[in-house]
Amino acid sequence: MINQQIGVSHTSVFPQYTNARLKVYPCKTTMQVASRDIFTVTPGCTQPRGYDVPPPGLAADPERALYESKRRARSKVRDIALCNDFSHFFTWTLNGQLVDRYSAEVVYRKAKSFLLNAVRRKGFAYVAVPEYHRRKPGEATPAIHIHGLCKLGAVPIVRAVSSSGMPLFDDGGRPIYNMPSWTWGYSTCVPLDEQYERAIYYLTKYITKSEGKIFGKWYLSSRHLRKSPELIPVEPIPYYEFRDDRKLKVHEQYEGQIYPGLRIILKDFPPPGDDVNNKEYTTDEETLLS
Repeated sequence: MINQQIGVSHTSVFPQYTNARLKVYPCKTTMQVASRDIFTVTPGCTQPRGYDVPPPGLAADPERALYESKRRARSKVRDIALCNDFSHFFTWTLNGQLVDRYSAEVVYRKAKSFLLNAVRRKGFAYVAVPEYHRRKPGEATPAIHIHGLCKLGAVPIVRAVSSSGMPLFDDGGRPIYNMPSWTWGYSTCVPLDEQYERAIYYLTKYITKSEGKIFGKWYLSSRHLRKSPELIPVEPIPYYEFRDDRKLKVHEQYEGQIYPGLRIILKDFPPPGDDVNNKEYTTDEETLLS
C-alpha cells in the first residue's frame, strides 16, 4: 500500500474532513498537507464553502475570480498530463491564407475537427492549450496557435529539416519533427524525455499568460484519457510539524498560499518499487497547490 510506504495512515476513524491527502499518479505520489481541514474523507462529500459563488461574470473581485479559474485549469491539465504517459510536445500554427487565424471560433472549429478525426481513426490522444501570438504591427487582434502534449497513435510525423536540408533540433538537443496531417499551418512535434514535468509546466504556463478562455475553455483534451489521480485521505498531520525549512530550501517540499488563511505544503514520493527516481520534477506552485 502506498500510504504504508510513505508512512501515513488511511483510516475511517478521523472526522469528515482532513488536512492531508495523497494524490497517486502512475509516476509518483504527492502528499498535500494543508493548514486547515479542506479534504473530504467520505467519497462524494463536498466541503461547504464559507462564501457564495456568484454567476460567471458577476464576481465582486473579477481579478481574483480569473486567478482562481486559471489555477483550477492548470491543476486539471497537470493531473491529466501526470496520469497519462504522453510521448510528444506539439505546436500548431495557422496559415492565414487557409484559415482566419484571428478568429477563435474558426480556429476552434478547424482544430476540433482535426482532433476528433485523429482520435477516432488514428488513436491520437492529447491535452492542448490555445495561445495568442504576440500582436504584430498592423494587427487588430493577435493570431492564435495551439500547444499540447500527445500520444501519436498512428498519426505520422517526419523529421523537420532546415532550408539546406539539415535536421533540426530544439534548444535542448531534442529532434524536431513535423506533423504533415496538420494541413492548416506549420507544425512541430518534439519527443518528451526525463524532463517530463518541465514540459507540463511549459504547457500550463500558457494558461497563466492568457487573459481569457480563447475557445470558451482553458484547454482541450481527448475523452478517454485518465483525468485525475487516485485521492487517498490520510489522518490529519500538524501543519507546522510537517513543514521543514531545510526541505523547502532544497525543494524536497513546496509551500504556497491558495488564498489568505489557507496554505499547503507538498512533498513528492517515487512510485512503489522505484528506489531511484531519475525524472527531473519542476514545480509550478500555483499549479500544484490545488
